[in-house]
Amino acid sequence: MRLSAREICRTSLSSITLAESSILSGWVRRPFATGVSKYADRKGNLPASGPLIYLEVKPGWFKGTVFAIVDTAAPWCIFEPTVGDFIRESFDQVSEEVSLSTRLGTFWGALYRGPLFVPALEGEPLDVEATVFVSSEWPAGMNFLGYQGLLQRIRFAVDPEVNLFYFGRI
Repeated sequence: MRLSAREICRTSLSSITLAESSILSGWVRRPFATGVSKYADRKGNLPASGPLIYLEVKPGWFKGTVFAIVDTAAPWCIFEPTVGDFIRESFDQVSEEVSLSTRLGTFWGALYRGPLFVPALEGEPLDVEATVFVSSEWPAGMNFLGYQGLLQRIRFAVDPEVNLFYFGRI
């Protein structure tokens, strides 16, 4: 089913609302997204290895930002050891030792909960509580934003034509 131009109304780059007769009845009262960020589809100058979305985020009050892959198949957010060390010291530990089975093998670590910030190119930046898996064995340079504990707590959409990631609170 395709929606007509009358059914989708873009009020600005960072806010999308749907007309009352759309498939999301009752949605008209609030915007779907309150902020938008530009995303990269490759890491640095490396050739693209597949359809990836690298989003710039800031875990807590970490110095600087981190590029992490949006991964709806990942159970939690996962950050490389340097970021993991910061999280271990500044976030609340919410589990004992847990295992994470990945295509790279099984890793042992713990779950931590704390704030994650998504800067906005336009609109409001997002700050949301995230659950993060931290393991000292996790490979450097690999950062992921997982579904459980982060993505399930926000609304998000991707515009691949212009590499924009729209987001808002649930």
